[in-house]
Amino acid sequence: MIETEITAALADPELIPLSAFLRRFSVSKSSFYRMASRGEAPDVLKIGRATYVPLASARAWLQSRVVPAATLSQSARGAA
Repeated sequence: MIETEITAALADPELIPLSAFLRRFSVSKSSFYRMASRGEAPDVLKIGRATYVPLASARAWLQSRVVPAATLSQSARGAA
């Protein structure tokens, strides 16, 4: 039964394995779990031993991390 659920989850494009998420966004596993402990990581779905990130959760996480370019240039001027 669990193998069927995992196979279905892998076939569903709305879920990506955690390892693929980590590679795609250049995040280490330890960094991911540190972010999760602070409530800053995307939601995950556990099916058996496998961990998946819903695509909508990954998109929302990415959007929450976007910083306007003007903010970067202001902080660079303040540090100089």
